[in-house]
Amino acid sequence: MQEILFLLLPIAFYSGWQAARKRYKGRQEKRKEISVRFVRGINYLLSEEPDKALDVFLNYPEIDEYTANTFLLLGNLFRNRGEINRALRIHQNLVARSDLSKSQRLSAMLALGEDFFAAGMLDRAESVFSELLKDDPKRADACEPLRNIYEQLHEWDKAIEIAQCTQQRSKVDQSRLIAHYYCELAAQELQKQNLFKAEETIKKAAKAYPDSARVLVLKGDLAYARAQRDEALEIYQQAIRQDTRLLGMLFNQLINNFKYSHELERLYAFIQQTFAKTRDARLFGYLLQLAYKLGKIREMRAEVEEHLNKGKPTLNTLASSAQVLASLWQEEHTCEITQVQTALQRLAASQPDFQCSHCGYKMHGYLWRCPACHQWDTVSNV
Repeated sequence: MQEILFLLLPIAFYSGWQAARKRYKGRQEKRKEISVRFVRGINYLLSEEPDKALDVFLNYPEIDEYTANTFLLLGNLFRNRGEINRALRIHQNLVARSDLSKSQRLSAMLALGEDFFAAGMLDRAESVFSELLKDDPKRADACEPLRNIYEQLHEWDKAIEIAQCTQQRSKVDQSRLIAHYYCELAAQELQKQNLFKAEETIKKAAKAYPDSARVLVLKGDLAYARAQRDEALEIYQQAIRQDTRLLGMLFNQLINNFKYSHELERLYAFIQQTFAKTRDARLFGYLLQLAYKLGKIREMRAEVEEHLNKGKPTLNTLASSAQVLASLWQEEHTCEITQVQTALQRLAASQPDFQCSHCGYKMHGYLWRCPACHQWDTVSNV
């Protein structure tokens, strides 16, 4: 019996070798077929036939680590080119595959969420990013797009939660953003005349970022809503001292809310002192407008001439200066000065007053967040 078994060993070895050879040959042929398909898909891409390339890639039989990364990059390429539907097809196909590793699936889901976000399907993007964070709570790259979604949807409570999580996970300082979100909530409460809730929210914003000038503005709004006029004006002035850009946003509000002569005198003295200290040309136009309103234009004649001759006049300060000169010289050159004044005022009214220092976007009204690049605290006077 043992002799028979001994004689069968070579036969068993040969059979095993043949089977292994066939499997190896089958794998080689399969790899060759996959390579041919891959090359065919690339050729379609190079020939500007993306739909045919997609058909080849989406029907790929097996995906390994390198192929998955290639497909992710391809989908991102389509998205960056604005071809969102093609990017969605690739990334949805990847997510649906059963042969992906966990890390590959999470990467595909992140890309899919970015596709939905780029397409404006914010609810789907939110769902994908939220699922990502559930699967991997430490995944910080899903927090930023989710926070951007909540910003666009004005869901400030959720934006605060995400920003706080990001700060804890990645140690990136989000305190200024968190303060802005609390300020948005406080502004909503002020509009509803919920003064107590507004005060509590303002305190949270101040705690998140104590140096926020926007918090001071809201404190001024709150004091004014409570008829605490003197305190409100002092707080507004404190905010402008901290950030002179705010005068451009607050000026019309200030002269409309504080109409009494002693309030306007106080505001005029403050702007005059601030301009004398900073020589900020952006303040000069507002100073002239107040001087005109208070009948103090003769006091400003020397300042106007110095500003026009030695300063750095802007379109707005030029228009305000022309208005002062027209009033002073009514008896001489009336027609010419008036025409210059009218033309400059018309030109100034057509120009944006504010510009984002980050992306250059120009706008007529002051905004805390640039609508183009979505950066905070980057808008200032032109």
